[in-house]
Amino acid sequence: MAGDTKSLVQHLRTALIAGKYKESQYLPSVRELCDEFGVSFETARRGLKVLEHEGLLTSEARQGFRVATQSTVISARSPVAYISSHFADLRNAQPANWAINQALTLVAAQRGKPTLGVHVQGLAPDEILARLNAAQLSGLVLDTLDEGLLRLLSATPLPLVMVNSWFEDAPVNVVLQDNYRGGYLAARWLMEAGAKRVAWLGPAGEFCHTRERFGGVVAGLAVSHRRIADGLIVPGDEGEAHALLARPDRPDAVVAFTRSAARALRQAADALRLTAGKDFLAIGWTVDDFYDSEHRAVWAGGPVPPAVVWSAREMAEAAMDLLAAPRPEEARYRRVLVPTRVRTS
Repeated sequence: MAGDTKSLVQHLRTALIAGKYKESQYLPSVRELCDEFGVSFETARRGLKVLEHEGLLTSEARQGFRVATQSTVISARSPVAYISSHFADLRNAQPANWAINQALTLVAAQRGKPTLGVHVQGLAPDEILARLNAAQLSGLVLDTLDEGLLRLLSATPLPLVMVNSWFEDAPVNVVLQDNYRGGYLAARWLMEAGAKRVAWLGPAGEFCHTRERFGGVVAGLAVSHRRIADGLIVPGDEGEAHALLARPDRPDAVVAFTRSAARALRQAADALRLTAGKDFLAIGWTVDDFYDSEHRAVWAGGPVPPAVVWSAREMAEAAMDLLAAPRPEEARYRRVLVPTRVRTS
């Protein structure tokens, strides 16, 4: 949603949840809302339609928008579930999962909705469905690389949005980090810093994230008529990182876009008495919310390389917007990209 629409929606949503307008009462006309909030007719109409999709308003031809009945409002306030393939206590989750979980809780609360974390590792399909049915949910936010779980939940009547994870052929609304752009910006930063021999450390084709990021790096290097040389695309474990930095023709820059790859790179550099920023350039990737506790912590005690970052809050906002939108027709699903940028401090 545009900024003016979002502000209008937030204001009216707060007023509706607080009971400022009584059940079945008509809201001011679209023209009156335009005057009150200083927005265009289209902005006001779009905002009212968002609230209608959320179940807080109903529209009547030539009459306007009125407050939904109490039963409908109660349904609109039903919880949204954040579902992942991790253990219930998220002990095996990534920082991005924690950040999305926290951001979704805050964003949903601002929209009058509770959230429910449903982390399903170890649960059978019937147990998952039973848990979701018992919660009387209004929508599903799914973060998984388990295609079976996606198929299971796609068969339910609930609105579903994937976040952070995706399968390229999945017919589903999705919110992702702008992985391609992040990879592209990382390569451009390395080129501008003087890198000539760039290595990729970590998986390159296993998931949609890595495929898109790798593609972005390749494109960013191509602008300077460079490429990742043969033998410089390596997995991200410590032994491979050590061998990479110990080569007589070692790369002068390393892209380490996963947490495990960054840690392996730091451990290998320490073992070889090399320093990032001095003996080689490096660039990582992390959710901005955990930049200090994750990325900076890996490089503690020495220079901290830059990292591509993104906002979990923006991902949660976009996911809630998609849940509130009408369910798309087949082949008309939306793919929303959360902006990425290079953070240097």
